[in-house]
Amino acid sequence: MSREPAIAAIVASGLNHRYEIRHEIGAGATGTVYLAHDSFEQRDVALKIALPQIFSGDSPEQAIVRKAWLNEVHLAGSLQHPYIVAVYDAGVSASSAYLVMEYLAGGTLEPYTRPDNLKTVPEILEIMYKCASALDYACRAGIVHRDIKPANLQYVGHGEAKVCDFGAAYWSTDDSTQVMDIGSLAYMAPELFRHWVTPQADIYALGIVLFQLLAGQRPFKADTPAALMYQILNGDPPLLTLYRPDLPPALEHLVRRMIARSLEDRFPDWTSVLAALSELLPSLEDNSPNKNKKPAQAELYDQLRQLPLLADLNGAQLWELLRISRWHRVPAGTLLVQEGAEAKSCYLLLKGEAKVTQRGRLINWLKEGTLFGELAFAEATPSPRSATVTAVDTVTIGKWPYRHLHKASPALQSKMLQIFFRLAAERLKKADEQYLLLYQQHLKENNLV
Repeated sequence: MSREPAIAAIVASGLNHRYEIRHEIGAGATGTVYLAHDSFEQRDVALKIALPQIFSGDSPEQAIVRKAWLNEVHLAGSLQHPYIVAVYDAGVSASSAYLVMEYLAGGTLEPYTRPDNLKTVPEILEIMYKCASALDYACRAGIVHRDIKPANLQYVGHGEAKVCDFGAAYWSTDDSTQVMDIGSLAYMAPELFRHWVTPQADIYALGIVLFQLLAGQRPFKADTPAALMYQILNGDPPLLTLYRPDLPPALEHLVRRMIARSLEDRFPDWTSVLAALSELLPSLEDNSPNKNKKPAQAELYDQLRQLPLLADLNGAQLWELLRISRWHRVPAGTLLVQEGAEAKSCYLLLKGEAKVTQRGRLINWLKEGTLFGELAFAEATPSPRSATVTAVDTVTIGKWPYRHLHKASPALQSKMLQIFFRLAAERLKKADEQYLLLYQQHLKENNLV
């Protein structure tokens, strides 16, 4: 494919001094996306440039698309979440517009909606949980995406996808930004046809995507847009088990609640969706005997966000913490930390209990929700472990290598250090209280008071 149109486009946009076009990676009705190299940041990026004709006419259709571009430019950089595609730069002029986004080589979820190329059910639900978490984050910022579909969900890797393309977004805090006549018909909630926008519209759309990923086709099909609209407004979706008889009833119920025609029957908010997904995921795990299993990230995220210990971390920081950690579910008797071993990580006992021994003598008992091994993080040369920690029943244990914490975002590092210092202060206070009790007991035993 010739690169001349791409080069002409970036010259027209004034971007040729920074971005080197490699090749085209996608094209649509409103713009073209190129793989480009950012010479300033020394990284590959996805460069999306608006088609020139969008800014050269005054038709109603062109006005709608221009407004969608303004939406995306306005949002650039404001939504920072691990499962929302990062936008590094954006701009708009009287004759053009552009977006510079992170480049994801995995493509979209579209290939995985074909009957012969479906993902496993646990992986699909992991992806859905992370997308729902991202949309919940956007919703809390007052934003409804309004164009959720497989093409706008970028596949990152096993169990991970990122939400992109907020051009059709509805901002509840700013009426001047609304674009009411844009979206993808097959994924539009019934209330959108009446120009009634709520966050439940995104829940409906993600439910349609979930149906498609599970069944290999959408629940509503028709030959014309008018017939499809009639199906959405009046039809009942087929049972998922017609396509996948192995699916559990709980999953069928979850999907039907997401795509319910009535707002009263649909999930009321993303918190409810996330709770339903996290409850369903453990029942779909592989139950084959396995000494050392890895829990699903969605399950872990739901458990971590309920911990008082991590209450100060927002959703994006919790996901970052998960991404730099390693998690395992191990049986009783598993050695978690060995006395005398090199200190490389801190640990969180999320589920279950463990005992702490020193030279074979029991010195402490760890309950679920306990963070340990964090003090060595502050040492220039961490001291060897002074005790052994052993699981006394089946436990879920996570660890954060110190080297990963040192490379975490400044915001996460700051929050984790606050947690570490608070725990150190609480333990020091408890040690002082115990020392005082022992001292008072010594005085009494020796008649010194």
